[in-house]
Amino acid sequence: MQLPKGVLIAVGGAEDKGSDEEKERQNSLDFFKQGILNEIVGICGKKSEPKIEVVTTASSIPDEVAQVYKKSFKKLGCIDIGHLKITRREEADSKKILERLEKCNCILFSGGDQLRLCSVLGGTEFMDILRERYETEHFVIAGTSAGAAAMSNTMICGGDETKAYLKG
Repeated sequence: MQLPKGVLIAVGGAEDKGSDEEKERQNSLDFFKQGILNEIVGICGKKSEPKIEVVTTASSIPDEVAQVYKKSFKKLGCIDIGHLKITRREEADSKKILERLEKCNCILFSGGDQLRLCSVLGGTEFMDILRERYETEHFVIAGTSAGAAAMSNTMICGGDETKAYLKG
């Protein structure tokens, strides 16, 4: 088994997106120096200019989420940011989407519903290309919240969050 050449970045969620709120900034890491999105830009920009595609399939408000990420990455000096709005399986394998996947050097999966993300993208040519690029190139796959949870072979989803606190 050969090690992949790509980089996986799993972010727990609620990452700093460069909020302008003074109160939030006082209690946070320096967004421009230590924030996780800055790390993503740095890692995908090691070999070439960062070209990031934000995949919002898991989100129930994909356009809004994409705009927040575009704004955040632009604050970090990254100018080539796209939005792959994939809501149905057929869209995942469209020529336009696959061409954009081939041209970027980083994919960021947003948060939301990881079951939706896996149901729409699982078993598609999109995922085959994503895996191939991750295994053979310096290609960054980042995911936050649901986007991170969907990266593993086994995924926890559903359930009652209050029962998580029960002993036994």
